[in-house]
Amino acid sequence: MTVIIVNLLLIIGAGWAFRRFGVVGEGAEKAFNQYLYYLALPCLIIVKIASTPLSGLGWDFLLANLLPLLACMGGVWAAWRLFGLDWRFARLLLIVSVMGNTVYLGFPVVSLRLGDHLIGHAAIISSLHNVVVFTAGFALMTTICGEGGCPPSRLLRTAARNIVLWSSLAGLGLAASGWRLPALAETVMTDIGRTTMPLSLFTIGISLYGKKVAGNFHRLAAISGVKLLLLPAVYLAAARLLGFSGEVSSAVFLQMAMPAAVLNYVVAREFDFDADLTAQAIVLSTLLFFPLLYLYELAL
Repeated sequence: MTVIIVNLLLIIGAGWAFRRFGVVGEGAEKAFNQYLYYLALPCLIIVKIASTPLSGLGWDFLLANLLPLLACMGGVWAAWRLFGLDWRFARLLLIVSVMGNTVYLGFPVVSLRLGDHLIGHAAIISSLHNVVVFTAGFALMTTICGEGGCPPSRLLRTAARNIVLWSSLAGLGLAASGWRLPALAETVMTDIGRTTMPLSLFTIGISLYGKKVAGNFHRLAAISGVKLLLLPAVYLAAARLLGFSGEVSSAVFLQMAMPAAVLNYVVAREFDFDADLTAQAIVLSTLLFFPLLYLYELAL
């Protein structure tokens, strides 16, 4: 595990250093993100899911992914409804604590720890999480309101721009139909997809430059605690209850344990969350994730 952590940190650290010393300038992160989000990630996801056999993914796989997310979101909703949790923080916590960085960080971690052959499964897991968050999660979130009423919901616009979700559905369609991509298209998309994992880690490093975690300690601790500890623990309990084990179960566990996704910041701005607190939660949960990898290794 130490080798994996060092590998991840060196690539992320290179991105941070390149930004710190001006090798890449301000705005580079946006260009890299656009390439990753609109080209490299869709290519990787479609190719990997299309080549992943779906026959072995049964109800235990589906329930093991759904139950922990629904339980944590329901717990946050109940804390608002029954125990007076601040409604604005409850809206934020309900989404940020379950929407993890299953792509930029999840794919590399699954690949390094479990093997490249599970990237397709990691992409399917990520798509399932997206579906749950953008349906049940947002439905619950929009019922949490204060005295002034609920902020306007722009769920459809946010979901429509989720390229990871749409490329996952395209890959699932190919896998279910048995169709293959044309040979040239598959070769080109595979080559582009290979750039995803190192560049995604490098881009995380660039994005961390200049970000600070200060103030809001209790709220940041609550977000990180639910995302990095409670959600993976609930998954382990659900997997044991369902008798779900093996390599695919390990991939689901690692995806459950991912820190808060950068997409949360976009959601925060769309749904009138505290965007600054969300950005701090993304940074803190990402930094805490690496030492916690040793704990996750014990769980595996």
